[in-house]
Amino acid sequence: MLTRVSEALVKPGREQEFVARVLDLVRTFPETYEGLVGHEVLVDLDDPLCVRYVSRWRDEQALENYAGPGWRTDPVTFPDEDEYLQRPLTLRHFRHVS
Repeated sequence: MLTRVSEALVKPGREQEFVARVLDLVRTFPETYEGLVGHEVLVDLDDPLCVRYVSRWRDEQALENYAGPGWRTDPVTFPDEDEYLQRPLTLRHFRHVS
């Protein structure tokens, strides 16, 4: 299983609007993307401008089906996302170990 973390640094005053938009956009992901094990939107308690979308994927193929062939380096964005952000999304991936 792989975990993908997309981190946004939101412009001051746009946090609630950005979070609401992300929640609306990802609402249908479980039915849309086979291999999505789970996902959540996280807001940093100490810095509410820092918002993360965390998704867990069955395997690399499932993640590639969602994010495309550049899944390791290319964040998935929505139209006009940059209007909300102070900088481009950062992206990290983690492999689960047992």
